[in-house]
Amino acid sequence: MKTYTNKIVLLQGAFDILNWGHVKAFERAKTLGGTLIIALNTDELLRDYKKREPVIPWQQKKEILESIRWVDKVIPAPDFSPLSLLKEYDVDVYLLTKEWEETKAEEIAYMLAKGGEVNFSPRFEGVICTSEIKRRLLAEAKNQEFLDKENEFKNKYAFDAGKPTPPVGGRKFTWD
Repeated sequence: MKTYTNKIVLLQGAFDILNWGHVKAFERAKTLGGTLIIALNTDELLRDYKKREPVIPWQQKKEILESIRWVDKVIPAPDFSPLSLLKEYDVDVYLLTKEWEETKAEEIAYMLAKGGEVNFSPRFEGVICTSEIKRRLLAEAKNQEFLDKENEFKNKYAFDAGKPTPPVGGRKFTWD
């Protein structure tokens, strides 16, 4: 493992469905310091925030993250404010995405006041995130629901090809 500096970098997240964007963020984070600490949101925090069960339990995600070459340490993040973690681990670089800038104002102010760095990781184009996967699964479920209803209708009104079609509303229909 190549050490870039002696700085400690902290990145917090759920990483519930690990994707290419996460891995690129870890790689980039490692270039900002010598030690990369991942503050992994706990299952309880994920349930509260995303209103669903985690896809992968915390302990398993921890082991997956620890196997990534750029990650040095994985610690639990029991809440959305990593302020106590920034202090406890004497973090030099706090990495987050731009969308969290307003929400993490206290943490950013702390880092800047102590002479630390705040670095914003870009979103990577073409990355399928959890919300996109959720949208796709919902669309797939709705499509399946439609197909099920269509099959139910066909089965309900199925007929033998050799027999006449039953009358419907006074007219006869045939299936093509």
